[in-house]
Order: sequence, then structure tokens, then C-alpha cells
Amino acid sequence: MKKPPPSRNQKREPSVAGEPLDRIDRKILNRLQRDAAIPNQDLASEVGLSPAPTSRRVRRLKEEGYIAREVALVDPARVGTTLIAFVSVELDRQREDVLRSFERHISSQPEVQQCYFVTGETDYLLIVVCRDMDHYNDFVRQVLAQEHNIRRFRSSFNLQRIKFDTGIYLEE
Repeated sequence: MKKPPPSRNQKREPSVAGEPLDRIDRKILNRLQRDAAIPNQDLASEVGLSPAPTSRRVRRLKEEGYIAREVALVDPARVGTTLIAFVSVELDRQREDVLRSFERHISSQPEVQQCYFVTGETDYLLIVVCRDMDHYNDFVRQVLAQEHNIRRFRSSFNLQRIKFDTGIYLEE
């Protein structure tokens, strides 16, 4: 049986892993994903709480791991990093130790923005961000070509970014 939401005067119990977040938690998370630097007073006003309980909720969401980290998103064009490659990687062997070794190696590469272990014809999908094609060529020769367990890789390049969003929408 689902517990009713706490009344305004009741103290709210902390969420436990697997327990759904309440509407205010979801509003806070949605708003912080758009701008984590919003002053607590403004956040409180937007979610309908006073500043102290809002601050406590944000602290709890951090402590419980709902907020993994706060970062500044840099505009790639402003810093001259405009080439985005989507690289499908197929390995020769898929033993657990070999997979872990590949994952450690590829995760240590600063050009690799994201790495996914995927189903289908390839084993991994990488999002690789470079200044230009020369930089990408260096990455291929120094990282991918040196990895002896790669059977083959295929690259596709971004022509135009249509949508980019880092937020995970939580229904309020």
C-alpha cells in the first residue's frame, strides 16, 4: 500500500533507494538540471517551499546520490573543439577481464566524452570530442590503433547538433 504524501506540518521521511521521489523533489531536480547555480531563495520560491526546507532537500538529494555532481557546461565552439565523432568499436574477445581493461583504457582518454557498452553488432559506442580532423586522426592512431583487442571501429561525424540536453526530465 502506498503511503500518502506528508501534510505541510508533518516531517517528511527521507527517501530510500527505490522509493519514488515526491513532487517537490522532482521539481527541485528538474530546476537544478537547468541551472544548478540558482540561488536557494529563488529555487525555494519556484518549488513552493521556504528556503530552509529547500536547502535541506537539496542537501539530502546530494547525500543520497540523486545529484551526482554539479558542473559547468562549456560551449565546444567557443573553445575550438568542434569535431564530434560517434565511434562504434568491435572487440576480438569479450572476456570480462578484457572488457574491463578496454573500459579502463578508453575511460582515461580525455577525448572520450562518453562510452557505452551496447548490444548489437558492436561492443561499445564512444562519443569522442576533438578540435578538428587532425586531432581525431592523432586520437585514432594513438588510442584506437594501439588497442590490440579492437577488431574494427567505425566513425560517424556530427554535421549539425539538432538537440543537446544533459537533463533527465522527472515528471512533476
